[in-house]
Amino acid sequence: MRSYRVLLLRKFPENPTLGFYRHPKLPSSLVGRTLVRFLHVTSPADVVAFYYHEGFFRDYEVLFTDTHIYDKKAYYPLEDIREVKIDRKDVLLEINQLGHTLVHRLRLGSPVAAELMARVLTLITRAPKEEALERVIQKRAGLNLASVQWLELRDEVLRTIDLLYEKYQEGKLGLLEYEMLREDLLRRLA
Repeated sequence: MRSYRVLLLRKFPENPTLGFYRHPKLPSSLVGRTLVRFLHVTSPADVVAFYYHEGFFRDYEVLFTDTHIYDKKAYYPLEDIREVKIDRKDVLLEINQLGHTLVHRLRLGSPVAAELMARVLTLITRAPKEEALERVIQKRAGLNLASVQWLELRDEVLRTIDLLYEKYQEGKLGLLEYEMLREDLLRRLA
C-alpha cells in the first residue's frame, strides 16, 4: 500500500484555531481520545495528521495515517480516493472499492475547513502513482549529479511560483510583487 506520509507532512495545514494538526504537533489528549474510537489505528505514532472540531451538538474528527483516512463512520485507503468535491461544510469523496465507486461524506465543522481538507485530498488524488515514479527514477538513472540537482531546483522553483500565484489569487500578494518574485526565481534557473 502506498504511503502519503511525505505529502501529508508537507501539505496538510497546521492551524489549531481551525482544528488542523499534523505530526509532530499533534494534541496528545485529543488523539488519545480519538484512538479509542478508531480501533484499526494501534498507536499514536501512526497518526500523521488530524482534524478536530468541537461543535455544540457533535464533534468532527478526521484522522490520517500514512496510508488511510478515518472518520467516525468509515475508513479508506488514501490511494482509493478518485475525486473530491465540496458541499458546504462537507467534503464528498468518490472512492474506488473493488471496482465500484462509492461516495463518502466527510463531515467538517466549517466551510473553510472543508475547503482546506479538499485541497489536501485533491493533492493526494493527483499524486503520481508508483509506475510514474518508477519511470522518473529510470530516466534520472542515466544523468549525472549536476543534472539531477538542476532538475530538483527547477521543480522547487516551479512549486514556489505556484504557491506565489495562489497568494496572488487570494489577494495576499500584489501583481507587481508576484511578477518580481517570479522573475527572480526564473533567473536562478538560467
